[in-house]
Amino acid sequence: MEALQRLFKLRQSLYENETALGIDDYSDIERAVLEFVVSQEFTTISKILKQPYFAKISLSTINRVVARLLSDGAIKSEQSSKDKREMNLSFCLEN
Repeated sequence: MEALQRLFKLRQSLYENETALGIDDYSDIERAVLEFVVSQEFTTISKILKQPYFAKISLSTINRVVARLLSDGAIKSEQSSKDKREMNLSFCLEN
């Protein structure tokens, strides 16, 4: 019971922070992908898919989410200098 109460407090705090950042209009998965990209210097769709948190999310869903975040200007995509097939994703909004 106590663990569930702590979980709710964490969810409430997360909601308050996401609202303050103005990302509360994104879906849960969109917020999760954005927050993952922000936590990395550079990441790729492959690295997102390899994270256990995203294990049950399909490639097409991740592609859709990344496309929305790119079109909103929340993240940017740059071709990797090491592997031309790879696109590095990074955060690009400044608060």
